[in-house]
Amino acid sequence: MAKDNRYKILLIFALFWIIADQASKWAIVRNIPLYDGFAVIPHCFNIVHVRNYGAAFGFLNNPDTSWQFWFFVCVTLTALWIILYFMRKMPYSKLLCFGFSCILGGAAGNFIDRIRLRYVIDFIDIYYKQWHWPVFNIADIAICLGTLIAAWIFYKEPNR
Repeated sequence: MAKDNRYKILLIFALFWIIADQASKWAIVRNIPLYDGFAVIPHCFNIVHVRNYGAAFGFLNNPDTSWQFWFFVCVTLTALWIILYFMRKMPYSKLLCFGFSCILGGAAGNFIDRIRLRYVIDFIDIYYKQWHWPVFNIADIAICLGTLIAAWIFYKEPNR
């Protein structure tokens, strides 16, 4: 039987995502003017510097409303509480702990921006011709990866 080190896994990988997210955002703000950027892979992938006042992938992105800030603070705190609750109650699984750490680290990375700046720094622009996926960041990648892992585990093991 594997040693139950769920909180060690959660802490290590959540910190990894927070550091990767904040370091990448720092580099973007320091080196790319707001609303500017450059092509990494022409006609496919750009690095741009934008502000997101909404949620992941620009959902509810409107800088003219103040209720969104408090809404997303509450949503983030609730998500963090739910993750910690499930970590304590669920049977031990290294993969599930990793998935939860991705969600936790990503949520915390964006939460840091939201508290510090009142918006989130986004910079990854994926597109094809005129179709652009909403600009996102490392924290959003972590949240999506963690959600996919958790969904996969819950799908494969429905009794969890």
